[in-house]
Amino acid sequence: MREWDEVYTSGNFRDYWDLPYPSQELVAFVASMDLPPNITALDVGCGAGSEAIFLAQRGYRVIGVDLSAAALNIARERANKAEVRVDWRQGDALNLPLENRCVDMVNDRGCFHVIAEENRGRFAEEVARVLKPGGVMLLRGCREKAEEGHFVLMTEQSVDRHFGRYFKRGPVLPIQMTVGKGYSEEGMKGNLVVLKRK
Repeated sequence: MREWDEVYTSGNFRDYWDLPYPSQELVAFVASMDLPPNITALDVGCGAGSEAIFLAQRGYRVIGVDLSAAALNIARERANKAEVRVDWRQGDALNLPLENRCVDMVNDRGCFHVIAEENRGRFAEEVARVLKPGGVMLLRGCREKAEEGHFVLMTEQSVDRHFGRYFKRGPVLPIQMTVGKGYSEEGMKGNLVVLKRK
């Protein structure tokens, strides 16, 4: 946890994964899913809050969970500036500080791909626990072999292995993930999938 706090306290997170706007894949997901305005959305591994704030601006009740207290402090400031309300909670993605079946939608942009292989089943189980039946999850993560060591790749096989018991899935599609200036201009090669809770 200390290393995550350090990245946020130093401001280095801005060079790698912080975006001044919501990702285009989340915008497209919200535009195409026609989710009712009264849903509860969870942003897991919310970091400094850009995507959680976007969801709150759409009128959803939003819970943002992150391991880093420093990240959540930045997220709170940003939400206040944007004049939206988000329920920020410090917690571990492997033991989410939420009740069973309390959310309708889960957003994950890069949390799954930092979870070690031996813990990924637990992560899927936790997401399934808090998501209502019929609820949806937008899952994105790295697919580039050059990033192994930094990230645990998100592949069709890993999605099926860990989420298949609890979710139906759409196709696992390649995307180009926009990232900070610490990466090349092309960003990061990623995969995206939409999961639906059985």
